[in-house]
Amino acid sequence: DCLISTPFTREPWLDVQLNSAMIEAGGSLKIPIVFSPREVCEYAQRLEFVVNDYTKIYVDIRGRGCPLRLELTNLEMQHVDFGVVTGGATVRKTVKLINRSARPVTFQLCDEEEELAKRAISWSPSHPTTLRARETCDVEVVFSPTTRVAPFKAPLMAKCQGGLDLKILTVEGTCHATEMRLSEHSSFFGEVVVGSQATRSVRLHNFGDLGARFKFEMPARYQKLFSITPSEGFVRPGEELPLIVAFHPSRERIAEHKKAERANALRRGKPLPPELPGPLNVRITVKDIRCVMDGLAPLILEVSGVCVERTGETKTLSFSTEVRKEVKQSFEIENTQDTDWKLKPQVVTIEPADVSFFSCPREIVVPAKKRAEVEVTYLPFTMTDSKDGNTPLSPSGKPRSEKHHGQVFVGTPDGNAIIYTLEGVASPPKIDRRIQEKVPCKKQHNQRVPVKNWLHERQRFHVKVELVDPDPSHPDAQGIKVDGVSTLDLPPGLERDYRFTIYSYHETQALVRVSLTSQETGEFIVVEVELDFYAPESLATINLEAACRQVARHKIAVANPLGKLAKFKGTSSHPAIRFANDLEVPAKSERTVDILFRPIEEGEGEAEVSLKSDELGIYPYSVHWKAAPAGLERSLTLKAPLGGSSADYFKFQHIAKVPVEYKASIVPAPGQKTVPGDFILEEASVNAPACDEQTHYKDLQVRIRFQPSALGTKEQPSVSAVLVVTGKGGGEFRGMITGFAQPPQPQGPFEIQNGKAAAIEFRNPFDKPTEFTLQVDNPCFVIPMRSQTIEPQKPVSIGVSFKSDQKQGGRLIISCKQVSTPWIFYLKGEH
Repeated sequence: DCLISTPFTREPWLDVQLNSAMIEAGGSLKIPIVFSPREVCEYAQRLEFVVNDYTKIYVDIRGRGCPLRLELTNLEMQHVDFGVVTGGATVRKTVKLINRSARPVTFQLCDEEEELAKRAISWSPSHPTTLRARETCDVEVVFSPTTRVAPFKAPLMAKCQGGLDLKILTVEGTCHATEMRLSEHSSFFGEVVVGSQATRSVRLHNFGDLGARFKFEMPARYQKLFSITPSEGFVRPGEELPLIVAFHPSRERIAEHKKAERANALRRGKPLPPELPGPLNVRITVKDIRCVMDGLAPLILEVSGVCVERTGETKTLSFSTEVRKEVKQSFEIENTQDTDWKLKPQVVTIEPADVSFFSCPREIVVPAKKRAEVEVTYLPFTMTDSKDGNTPLSPSGKPRSEKHHGQVFVGTPDGNAIIYTLEGVASPPKIDRRIQEKVPCKKQHNQRVPVKNWLHERQRFHVKVELVDPDPSHPDAQGIKVDGVSTLDLPPGLERDYRFTIYSYHETQALVRVSLTSQETGEFIVVEVELDFYAPESLATINLEAACRQVARHKIAVANPLGKLAKFKGTSSHPAIRFANDLEVPAKSERTVDILFRPIEEGEGEAEVSLKSDELGIYPYSVHWKAAPAGLERSLTLKAPLGGSSADYFKFQHIAKVPVEYKASIVPAPGQKTVPGDFILEEASVNAPACDEQTHYKDLQVRIRFQPSALGTKEQPSVSAVLVVTGKGGGEFRGMITGFAQPPQPQGPFEIQNGKAAAIEFRNPFDKPTEFTLQVDNPCFVIPMRSQTIEPQKPVSIGVSFKSDQKQGGRLIISCKQVSTPWIFYLKGEH
């Protein structure tokens, strides 16, 4: 025998499953060596085995880790979308798996926490499957829902051997199906007096995404005792359909039912059903009312009730009220037993039919050995015939009832029943509602009148809006206008606003009556509206914007509803805003008047204007005005030869209503930094008196002289500046002035007597000291010097003498380097 062992310690990727073991002589031992690679790489290991604690044997282990690649053959298969599936349908999708690993892979398809299985998703293969390298297999995914499934998105996993989970694909879809439920599975009517009817409300809900038809199947032997309305129909998705379950026992039906029940009991050998106290008292239960639907299991409804035959005398309760105003009467019930009574009074309106004018609480609790009151409410929606001619006829011509009739039944557990005959008289309404409002006059007011449809069906009303106070024939009523549409449609049971417009030209109080008459029934509603008209703060805000000294206009329309002429006079809180003229509006006419805005100074602000009439009061308006800077006035162009000058007047209009002293100045033209010295103000200020109503403006002027100091060039042929004339309260005037310098022009002739001399004035036009050359072209004329330096803008006198015994002509020529054209002065010598 041999003892074999190994000192090898388990590695994460390699395990030798050997404890020290004894091998019998001639025997053998299998040693499992488990290779579990953790990375994609080459592995190598030498194992040492020890025999009989002495001999060592070595075994070399080599292996390679390869990646696990269980994939879909096409990446587009990673998303399986079933879309919208109808309940009961089955949809199949197939994808293809491939093992791209170097080794076989064993896997089993599964989902996380049964997210797919819960949504009716199945797949094949569902058992463990092994794929060799490069081998493929088809995976079929099936969606077969039978009930509604909300939109979902969940993964399909592959659980591989070795504990590794791979996400293979994502499954998405939803199922639209019908899901129907009853709000109650049983309904108990309690005690119902024979000959009356009790109802219970049950709702049929469709929680699904598809509509479905339904039909209630009532066992034949109960069809005369119980009914469901509607018994069949269609329920849309998400709809909640109210159902009325009625129990209507009658003497004949109860007797027939009891006879059938006894016959069935005898035929089946069962004991006869127990009899309840009372002549026709019987408990009836239906357990198998089926609601049948397309493609769905039927819903079961159970109903039961106890018939009670009424006994005792009949009493009368009488009511009287205005139509649509409730009134209440009550009667007492005495409990003669030792237990509390829970009674369900049954009220029915007999005349007119199919309405519910009488009502009472659904349940009355009468304590043992005590009394309790049953309160009956009368709320009529139609009038009764008063026989005195005050009740309007129905448009259909159908006569009205003299009284409304009804009955109230109360079955008591002691076998008795209480019945009251109900009689009601409904008189025409006086005033259903009175509304009080305070509104400004001279503004159209939109008045809201809430109107509620008291019926559960659509009504169309004929509407009449009339002025009650002041009387329409009174002169004061001419200043009030009322208007409204003549019809109003109201959906069942809803409240909407009827609106009419009213306009008052002066401060007053008015009463308007709105009458709404149903075109089908002749029932009517009367609403009175009290209106208190007060003087408005402002009828509107007028925006006026203009540049200084420019005119902006705004038209105001004024209507005269009176039967006589109305005169208006305008006033303004701002001197620059005025009305174009006083206004006269003929009777029953409309005219317009202009508001003029001619600002003097730049600014922005608020003002108030108003039109006042002795006949129609004051029309106030708010004005938001804005005065922009004035543009440039007309330009002024001056031309003068170099060395000479020219003058002209800058004219402007004074429109201020106050005296103003205007001061003039010259500033640089746009784009220039300095003021050229070629322009000279001969008048630096001018005074203007105030303008009045007769004289709206005065013409003023300022004299400007142009004295060029250089000739223009090709790039700058002229010089420019801006003349600014400002005065406090009179605004600012700006005008562009342009000067063109012309070459020196000949002057003369200057006459000189023989033997005498004449002085010729010459000015240096330049802005620097300049040397000028002087010469004459006739020797009979003599000048004292040939050149002279003259200070800038300084005038000098040049003496020219003449000596000859006969008349002579000549020229004095003055030139300089700055200009090519000389100054020429013609000379004329006299003998």
